[in-house]
Amino acid sequence: LVEAKRKLLIEKLADVDDVLADQFLADEEISQDDIRAAIRRATLQRTFSPVFMGSALKNVGVQAMLDGVVNYLPAPNEPEYTASINEKNPETGEEETTEIRLECDPLGKLCALAFKMEDGRFGQLTYMRVYNGTLRRGETLYNVRTKKKQKVPRLVRMHADQMEEVAEVRAGDIGALFGLECASGDTFTNGQELFM
Repeated sequence: LVEAKRKLLIEKLADVDDVLADQFLADEEISQDDIRAAIRRATLQRTFSPVFMGSALKNVGVQAMLDGVVNYLPAPNEPEYTASINEKNPETGEEETTEIRLECDPLGKLCALAFKMEDGRFGQLTYMRVYNGTLRRGETLYNVRTKKKQKVPRLVRMHADQMEEVAEVRAGDIGALFGLECASGDTFTNGQELFM
């Protein structure tokens, strides 16, 4: 049964990964490392989705799932993220949109996305992913949609239902803020660049 399922997995991967397909068609020996590499390549290209089953309650399959996250999913700095910048053309006076690549650089200009809001015991909790730059407590943020400036009064990192106060959230990290007036999907900068 295990050998039949392994062969089926290799056939499915060969359909979506050229490197493994070449090995499969050449009747070469396919190792565990070859399969893992093919799963990662196909997952990053979004042509294959590994599925893990388990139970956190009984701690069954949890380690395999965590290993899968590390082995198959991209690190925050691997995908290419882009942002649009609206700038006024000095010659024509019209606004122009320019696409730029975000480097996931903690020293770069801040670009963060609010992606979830939750009513908590301390008010609205806004979850935010930082794509570029560093978000610091006490810093003034600029909401690109509403064109309003707001201060970051409290910044936390969530661990399930526990909060850990932090001074900053760097590029690639997710943090949560209290007291921020915004909607899901709002982009925030530090006012130096107007990403969209």
